[in-house]
Amino acid sequence: MNKIKKIGRVSIIGEEKVRKKDKDNLKIYEYLESRDFHNYLNPTTRTEDESIYPYIKDVSIDKYQKGEDLIKTVALLHNKTSYNKEINSNKYKEIHDNIISHVNYLDKYYYDMLDKIELVEFPSPSDTIFLRNYSKLLSLFDFLKQETNSWYDSVKNKNKQRVALNHGNLSLDHLLKNERDYLISWDNATFDSPILDITNLYHSEWENLDFESILKNYLDRCSLNDDEKKLLFINLAIPKAVRKSNNEMINVNIMRSLFDYIYKTEALIRPYYSEK
Repeated sequence: MNKIKKIGRVSIIGEEKVRKKDKDNLKIYEYLESRDFHNYLNPTTRTEDESIYPYIKDVSIDKYQKGEDLIKTVALLHNKTSYNKEINSNKYKEIHDNIISHVNYLDKYYYDMLDKIELVEFPSPSDTIFLRNYSKLLSLFDFLKQETNSWYDSVKNKNKQRVALNHGNLSLDHLLKNERDYLISWDNATFDSPILDITNLYHSEWENLDFESILKNYLDRCSLNDDEKKLLFINLAIPKAVRKSNNEMINVNIMRSLFDYIYKTEALIRPYYSEK
């Protein structure tokens, strides 16, 4: 009798096949095949709400090496599927307005946090971290607004955008290594600017990988124009709106992570501005 091991929505049956509840991505797989991209798993059987895939043993390697292999596969995906698409003149204005609106929201969100902390006679350790670094947030928000306006000035009269098939859910867990590197979990695949995949990967793995090397590796294989790079760097630099809990140890880690992200991202993108 085959042993069944369950991992989330996935059932591994006797190391022979994998059953997973997912979308019917047949059209995506057909498109990938038509574009000569073969780094995916085609299901052998499909029912109404799940697929049966061949079992592929994932070869264990160092996470940094796996990150490099992942980005090479993503660059190949984007190169094989990219094309220029005509867009409505309002498309870039919508992107600009959404970014500015979100940055303004973050600006007010963190100002309100500062306002509350300054009313406390003895700030907590997490509040102290915030107070010491708040000026960094202000300079970041100014940078984001200026860069977004500058980006929009350079694209507002364009009527085309380069799009590619984005995997939409990149992480180290979604690359299987064997005789070939396989991207799995295509439920969020979508046609959009290729910077979407890079942004999502950074957000999910920024603490785990050497993104200086990963970004260089990607750009060496899949060239982005100046407008695409600028929009990528803007999206990478936008921080999260962190929410504190009742546990001070958790709050300290939250604040450290917030500013670690900001400083690490600044170090990541600064060399590309120095090149200019």
